[in-house]
Amino acid sequence: MTHFLQSDKMKGRICSWLLMSLLTFGTMMVHAQELRQYHIHVSFPKGGAVSGVCVVRMNGGEGKMSVINEFGIKVFDAVYSDDKSKVKLFNVIAPLDKWYIRRVIAKDMCLIFHPDGRKMPKRRVFTYNDDGSMTLINKRFDIVYQLHPIDYVTE
Repeated sequence: MTHFLQSDKMKGRICSWLLMSLLTFGTMMVHAQELRQYHIHVSFPKGGAVSGVCVVRMNGGEGKMSVINEFGIKVFDAVYSDDKSKVKLFNVIAPLDKWYIRRVIAKDMCLIFHPDGRKMPKRRVFTYNDDGSMTLINKRFDIVYQLHPIDYVTE
């Protein structure tokens, strides 16, 4: 009977140790992720523009982005891989869903995900302001990306 009680005590200790380990690991995982939210305005040549909300989640060297316009329609999703230093676009709205437009946007989004990791490609100007806002100008295709951080007021 005492052997049975000792094994139950041991099982309780092991379970509590596992629970504490999982909670600690889960807390570390939450802190390892970074969530950024921006107001985005993208102006295309010939008067086209997209504006809305951009949500970026960075997890180590990988990142995910979702751009949603003011009406709640998803413009595109982007996934950044630090291994390849490339961005893949998913769920692109019909007016932008052409291979040549997708390629340009993907290369530009790579700079927004990781501006310091690569040298600046030709004909692109990237500015990062003290308030956290970013502007990327693609001079070749005359596309301007403006991102301003969303500040939430908590009371």
